Amino acid sequence: MQLNRTRTLGAISGLVGGALLLAGCGQPAAAPQTTQGTTDGSAAAAGIAPGEFHPDQSAGDGKSTSDSKPSAGTTAGGQAPGSGQRTTGAKCTSSDFKVDLNVQPDRPGVLLMAVTNKSQKVCDLNGWPTVTPLDMSNSTGDVPTQQVEIPGGPTDFSLDPGETGFAGVLIELGDKGDSNTFVATGFQVGVPGASDAVNATIFGTDGTNTGNGGLYAEFPIKSMKVGTLQPAAQGVTVFD
Repeated sequence: MQLNRTRTLGAISGLVGGALLLAGCGQPAAAPQTTQGTTDGSAAAAGIAPGEFHPDQSAGDGKSTSDSKPSAGTTAGGQAPGSGQRTTGAKCTSSDFKVDLNVQPDRPGVLLMAVTNKSQKVCDLNGWPTVTPLDMSNSTGDVPTQQVEIPGGPTDFSLDPGETGFAGVLIELGDKGDSNTFVATGFQVGVPGASDAVNATIFGTDGTNTGNGGLYAEFPIKSMKVGTLQPAAQGVTVFD
């Protein structure tokens, strides 16, 4: 485990235990980045309704070679959907991905991260995503964040265009009136080895999300734990 203090954002209070999800309340959420790609990267990418992921569900068929060294966007040959030869040897950045954070039913503070390759490149991943909470003004806060080996250590795998990788996020929810609590309304996420980050779309348990303005999410955060990126969703939200 490595302990990082990241500059962060975010807070939910209400529908999820101490977390609150307010749909259509007229308050602005942290604006997620609008992207176009081969897939929407939401819960539907796994064939499951948004906000209804469970730890034993998976999507994509990313190929795992768990003992390999981390790589930064090296690729293999093959055919990409809707194109000729797919790009090889291309380095992938966070902007090549669409990131969704799915609130887990009856599990306060637990989010399932879905990272979907929206580019026409094969992207290699290995390690932990960075998760930075943002408040209503898009400012970051100083939230203690721990990288944990859940469901296991870093795994070297590749995502073809349209495929999705997964990680779990556990938020220790605090009191909004506590000076040690950062109230986040959104999150920025970066993939391992990339210097950039993208705004995540947050999905509530009822399927509403911050991307279409149908959800206002608030997370009072004291600390966070972030698990490793994996090619399947199984076990990624099973925190001790």
